[in-house]
Amino acid sequence: GYGMARISRIKASGTGKAQAGGMVPSAVGGRPTYPPTPEKKIYKELNRKEKKMALITAIAFTGVLDAVAKRGHRIPENISLPIVVNEKIESIARTRELREFLEKIGLKEELERCKEKKIRAGKGKRRGRRYKRRTGPLIVVLEDLGISEAAENIPGVDVVNLKDLSVLHLAPGAKPGRLTIYSVNAFEKIDEVLLGGLK
Repeated sequence: GYGMARISRIKASGTGKAQAGGMVPSAVGGRPTYPPTPEKKIYKELNRKEKKMALITAIAFTGVLDAVAKRGHRIPENISLPIVVNEKIESIARTRELREFLEKIGLKEELERCKEKKIRAGKGKRRGRRYKRRTGPLIVVLEDLGISEAAENIPGVDVVNLKDLSVLHLAPGAKPGRLTIYSVNAFEKIDEVLLGGLK
């Protein structure tokens, strides 16, 4: 047959041959074969201006009704995008209050959509990623005064500080047009905080 070459395991404790053969990849407890190297780059570098242009584009898409609807968000017909609200939203600290606020501005259907979850196809379901959830509204604030804790228990809703805002928040899955709610403080400071220095 086509048997695997075996290396004899020699106990020989106290001698130079101690545990010979015990570290080969084919042995139980042996070293891994071609393990990932710590020097390997697992990210892609991007030019600074190119990255800023991508962020500008992603922010612009939050104001395009067709793009937001195409992502699957359920938004009321009479709403104008992007949604800019009073800065008091930054200090909402209770989940119930935040949910009531979002329903009041017409996002009740959107919150219901985000409650849905389905079992993932493929092996991911047995690797700790069993369920897939919808991506809901993103709330952008200038200062987090408790709103992130309030949003933790509302499925699909994310809160991000303006200085930490990135394309990953605005275009999940590389699809721009996420439904985004800005506090008026954050909206007025977008140019200064995010886009400063770009000509």
